[in-house]
Amino acid sequence: MTSRTLFLFCLFVFYGCVNTNARRCDSCMTIPECPEAVSFGRKEKNNLNYVKSILENAKCEGVSMKHGRPSPKICCEDFTNQVLSRLNVLDEEKNITKIEENVNMETHENFKLLPTKCGRSNGERIFGGDFANLYELPWMVIIATEENGKRKFHCGGSIINDKYVLTAAHCLQRHKILGVRIGEYNLNTKEDCSGYASFRVCENHIQNCRVDEIIIHENFTYNPPSNDIALIRLKKRIDLTYKNTEPICLPVFNELIKMDLARKRATVSGWGLTEFARKSPILRKVEIPIKTSYECIQSYLSYNIDETDMKVMCAGEDGKDSCSGDSGGPLVIEDVYNGTFRNIQFGVVSLGPRTCGSGEPGMYTDVRKYVKWILDHIRE
Repeated sequence: MTSRTLFLFCLFVFYGCVNTNARRCDSCMTIPECPEAVSFGRKEKNNLNYVKSILENAKCEGVSMKHGRPSPKICCEDFTNQVLSRLNVLDEEKNITKIEENVNMETHENFKLLPTKCGRSNGERIFGGDFANLYELPWMVIIATEENGKRKFHCGGSIINDKYVLTAAHCLQRHKILGVRIGEYNLNTKEDCSGYASFRVCENHIQNCRVDEIIIHENFTYNPPSNDIALIRLKKRIDLTYKNTEPICLPVFNELIKMDLARKRATVSGWGLTEFARKSPILRKVEIPIKTSYECIQSYLSYNIDETDMKVMCAGEDGKDSCSGDSGGPLVIEDVYNGTFRNIQFGVVSLGPRTCGSGEPGMYTDVRKYVKWILDHIRE
């Protein structure tokens, strides 16, 4: 349904209401001026009686003239409270129903290819710090590309087992990929160190792995980004015995696939742009809140996100966001994984606002919607 059709639909229902409960409120405006009401009308277009009753109760005093015709006003605040609460419940029910049709990933023939030991941080977490600790994010990789005959580090990714790296499709489609670097921390030094005095630790073992196969999601589109997920199969197995190398856990269990992530805080990491518009040579991290589905849709209205089958999530806050160069990196939440607390990758950095840290959230591919795709495309 187009926005114009939706608008006419809402007006049709609205004019059919009896103006008996008009009241005063601080958010009195026309329907098109209230994005929450527009979203409500779109979601509930098959429940005309319910829409009619809500709009009637939301009427406020005054009208606005549009094209020579009076356009009634509503209290927009009504649609940010009980109406949206009801829609969130309906969304959750729909999502759970849809997800439950595709769970039981443990029965997939390739489930055994995912490591049982994953998501364990080998370093002390630095709360509130901008830089990660040396061994804090051992699943991080950085992708090397060739540009104008020179090697450059372009995007991030994450280790999911000893042969595969998970990243964003847009990182791979338009670039010549030379390989991936594993165990990196500071791009400017051969030996990586962190800490001070007696607490200082150093590491000099990195693994440069060549690419055997690039697997981009078959339905990936670049603009707008959709199905922005890909796998890199490496020519040699990653040596996981080193302290700075560890696979990340994937949300393969039912309780993780169905988990409501809204308002949870997640960690994003990479060597991307800093607030000073320069790429960081040292691995950085930031902790950000995950937005609700509704907030995500409103932030990216022009992308026409399918709210009935969302395959992305949004996260970020003022001054904190993933930036250029962080693309392909993981969005990670620490939670219970198979009975123990582990770091679990729920998102892949896909798209951000024009100005990083502006308060608008970044967009992340929702890994939960692609677990089966991942399992379908990995092999021994």
